Amino acid sequence: MRRAQPAFRAGDVLKLKSGGRPMTVIWSGPVLFAPGNWLICQWFSEAGELQQEMFPEETLERASHALAA
Repeated sequence: MRRAQPAFRAGDVLKLKSGGRPMTVIWSGPVLFAPGNWLICQWFSEAGELQQEMFPEETLERASHALAA
């Protein structure tokens, strides 16, 4: 069985399709516990704290190139 290539890679700036802050991908690929490609992303909260979470690839999209004020 051949695995699908990840649609995103480390360094890409993404956001959740449901909205939220821009996040930077730090890892992309398959995991043992779930099908599909997953991404580990980091971002800064509104309070300036570094956040990190893992997301299934299909929940993310590229963030706009425009910077938020």
